[in-house]
Amino acid sequence: MTNPTKPLVVFQNCILRPQHFAKEIFPNPTTLTILPTQQWAITGTHKTRFLAALAGRYTAIPAESRSYPFLEKSVWPASVTSLVTFATDIKPAYLSARYESYREPEDVDLATFLKKPLSSATDGKSPEEQMQVYERVVKRLGLEPLLSQWIVTLSNGQMRRARIARGLLSSPKILLADEPFLGLDPVSTSTLSQLLGELAPAPQVILGLRAHEPIPDWVSHVAVIDESGLIRGGTRDEVGEKLRELRDRRTNIFIDRSYNFKAAQLLPPIRPGIDSIIDIDYITIAYKGNVVLKNLKWTVRRGERWHLRGNNGTGKSTLLSMITADHPQSWNSKIRLFNEPRKVGRQNYFSINKVIGHASPEIHAIFPSTLTAFQAVSTGFTVGSFLPPSSVSHVAGILTKEEQTKRIHGLLEYFNVNPETLFSDLTLNDQKLVLFMRAIVKNPEILILDEAFSGMNDESIFRCKQFVNDWGGTVIAIGHVEDEIPRCSKYIRLHGGENLAEQGEVE
Repeated sequence: MTNPTKPLVVFQNCILRPQHFAKEIFPNPTTLTILPTQQWAITGTHKTRFLAALAGRYTAIPAESRSYPFLEKSVWPASVTSLVTFATDIKPAYLSARYESYREPEDVDLATFLKKPLSSATDGKSPEEQMQVYERVVKRLGLEPLLSQWIVTLSNGQMRRARIARGLLSSPKILLADEPFLGLDPVSTSTLSQLLGELAPAPQVILGLRAHEPIPDWVSHVAVIDESGLIRGGTRDEVGEKLRELRDRRTNIFIDRSYNFKAAQLLPPIRPGIDSIIDIDYITIAYKGNVVLKNLKWTVRRGERWHLRGNNGTGKSTLLSMITADHPQSWNSKIRLFNEPRKVGRQNYFSINKVIGHASPEIHAIFPSTLTAFQAVSTGFTVGSFLPPSSVSHVAGILTKEEQTKRIHGLLEYFNVNPETLFSDLTLNDQKLVLFMRAIVKNPEILILDEAFSGMNDESIFRCKQFVNDWGGTVIAIGHVEDEIPRCSKYIRLHGGENLAEQGEVE
């Protein structure tokens, strides 16, 4: 039972700690009241920690300094809050499994994945009522055509919508969604925002948004969180000045260009050679009769910067997998790298990826957490493995182990990441930085950046973009947020299905 007339959450001079005697999450005590008639968004550099506190995590000191009056002590708060952070809870398969016709025992289809929370729901709904909710959520999020697909085959944007749907189907009283629009195209963003705005009061929805993200019109109140804790909270008008300050700070980030130029020299000049890097000659890709790419012709020349565009599910990941040879249909003579038709026996996965650097959400999902930052970056010198190299790698000629070590330390120093910190202990921002460094460390001929800067803070995005802009290689970038991709001069937009791709110059 809940009481809709009482506040949802109340913090009153609350100190938050991971455990009772540990260091405080925020040095300043938190005081904030969230009412059921208000719809909140949390923003700022430490919003994710505050969302976890709202979800009942961390220890509140004193215990009564954090309360959920609307629950009237009828249930434990953590059991009726759903914090969706998009950290995958599915064991990821090898990347090419997304495109093949086998499955591992733990793989499930989307329908099974979504229905799992229904068995543990505590809202008292009958099975028939639960299925009605299930069908409504699936329809509103546009997941109906995907229900029979295996989880491992979903694109990044599709999986994000699926996880939000699953969070809703656990029937929480409060749904906390951290960066729900990250990785979604504008159409999906608008659809999801409208759905989230219409959910209250069953459940109440609290968003976590990056400082530069537009705040949906239905949000009435905003809290700004930094390393010290809550620095401002109130109506949009009351917090408007602080939000403008955060956005202006983002716009005015300045990094000394001479230092940035020095960083770019961490990599030697791009190797001269053949002008045509990638040629795809009227190729069509289909799964079980469903066309994903149709009659695609695309040429990428040395040093070009391409923005690969398209809504979620239009084939962007498929196209990249054709280049990296992760797709079983990529062994096709209509695909040429450096003017050499791709054929089994003449090339292999390792020779192809020796000249490709790649950062993507899929790599992030399966990357081993037990490596140090130094070891993680060093795996960029290997192909087809996340093991640090044990001997001299032949990259850009011959690099000695000492030269590799010097290059890795130079990148880690420039991006201000401690080389000894375990990957699992790094912040999301630093994990993304490490994976970017891993992609660039061998000075690849082709650099693929698939949502590589999403989740980084503003300064890190700026540094990465400047680094790539000063670097001389060929780039293919995916990103729905213009500020999170490096400077590109050309674009190719995929429309999916029977629709042909369009290409042009970036204005």
